[in-house]
Amino acid sequence: MESFLTVNTDGMKRLNGVENDLFTNRQAIARMYRQAAAAEVSILVVGWNRLEKTKRCVESILRYTEGVDYELILIDSGSEDGTLDYFRSVQCEKKRVIRITQNLGAPYAYTTVSLRDLGDFICIAPNDLIVTENWMKNLLICMKSDPKIGMVTPMTSNSSNLQCLDLPYKTDEEMQAIAAQFNRSDPRKWEDRLRIITLGTVLRKEVFLACGWPLSDVGYFHDFLDDDTAFAVRRLGYRTVVAGDTWICHDHDVRGGEGKDPAQFQRSLAIGRQNFQEKHFGVDAWDDVNNFLSPYLPDLPPLEITGMARILGVDVRCGTPVLDMKNWLRKQGVFTAELSAFTQDPKYWQDLMTICAGGVLCDREEFLSDAFPQEYFDCVVADRPVNQYHEPQKLLNDLFALCKKGGLVVCKLHNTFAFQTYVHQLGQRDTYDPVFSYHLPVEAVRKALEQQGTILKTVAIPYTLDEDGKRTLRSILPAGIPPETQDALLGGMLCREYLFFVRK
Repeated sequence: MESFLTVNTDGMKRLNGVENDLFTNRQAIARMYRQAAAAEVSILVVGWNRLEKTKRCVESILRYTEGVDYELILIDSGSEDGTLDYFRSVQCEKKRVIRITQNLGAPYAYTTVSLRDLGDFICIAPNDLIVTENWMKNLLICMKSDPKIGMVTPMTSNSSNLQCLDLPYKTDEEMQAIAAQFNRSDPRKWEDRLRIITLGTVLRKEVFLACGWPLSDVGYFHDFLDDDTAFAVRRLGYRTVVAGDTWICHDHDVRGGEGKDPAQFQRSLAIGRQNFQEKHFGVDAWDDVNNFLSPYLPDLPPLEITGMARILGVDVRCGTPVLDMKNWLRKQGVFTAELSAFTQDPKYWQDLMTICAGGVLCDREEFLSDAFPQEYFDCVVADRPVNQYHEPQKLLNDLFALCKKGGLVVCKLHNTFAFQTYVHQLGQRDTYDPVFSYHLPVEAVRKALEQQGTILKTVAIPYTLDEDGKRTLRSILPAGIPPETQDALLGGMLCREYLFFVRK
């Protein structure tokens, strides 16, 4: 039997993309896909039981999404607590309700909506969010500032990935009042990130056209799905941004493990992390991305930069340290930065290319000084500890040679005098540092750095050791040592790395 369908495109403008770039063509196609009656923003809320939280979420969207042309798409994923009746009772000018008879997970729920029927911007809002004044307005200001921003997410409570901000409030009224003061658009607070926890995140429609709808890889059960989504968007050439000028509430106790069996949760994390590594050819969403510099930057004196800043990352894995430097300079009013990178591991090349407009080279350490112009960079950041290079002194010389006079060099020293070495020498042979590092005392490295510039700050980055572990370590120190000396010894033994900030 023949099936015949006519698609009327008479009202659409033909795309003349011969001279357009990839992003312009994607945007034009996305606009063609938008129905005339569609809102600018489509907010999707999936509810599966938890009716009270769902009500708080939806009611906050209705109250605080002001000055924005939006539609509300409410999807009941097999709830049994009256969620469907509530969705049908919601008073909203532009609203759609979809009923799914059983819960098959959020990715399936999104497939019930046609991408053609959605707006220019799409927000997938978990039903345990409580949004706040100006939340969507601020996110759209950030998104529209650059056509290459593909996804923007706000700060929240109960999150990770340095996206968590615990505002001081006791009641919902206090929360909204404080958030209203906080949510003031400020481009200096926008931060480029490699990965994003997607809570209240807004994405461009053309991102889905380029990558697929729904964007989520259905192979993930839950954990690391956010990480995978951010990697997919960034590898399409888009920026992934945390809007530090916008805060919403995530009404879920992540730290306390609300609604989760601890053992099952840990297993889910382990499987999700393994799935991510297998898909991304060995890149780890935590170890290769969470090497943040940002916690140590706020109290540094500002750099004097006129025009565009130039930042070089040396063995910075996927590139978080150079993004942190870019974000730090942005807070100082330096809005234009050219990032470059040098890596010895080819698995990082692709992700470094997504954030660097300057050169990205993969080569052996001895060719670093030949890879870039001398005294070219305002900031040079080396994430791999200097005592894990074949020639530590040459590496230091190269870092400073590439940095401008008055610029900033950031480097690390792995502490080989940490507790593993001490315990190993006492006979615990299965406790040792598996990564080889030259034994360089921190005093010797400080002296070498002082010959190159002025040390602005030294940070001792500790191991994560619980109180029982610390007590055990203290118990095996030699008897008779004064308490203050014990404290000093333990401080040095619990230091994993030293981080140096040096003004050339």
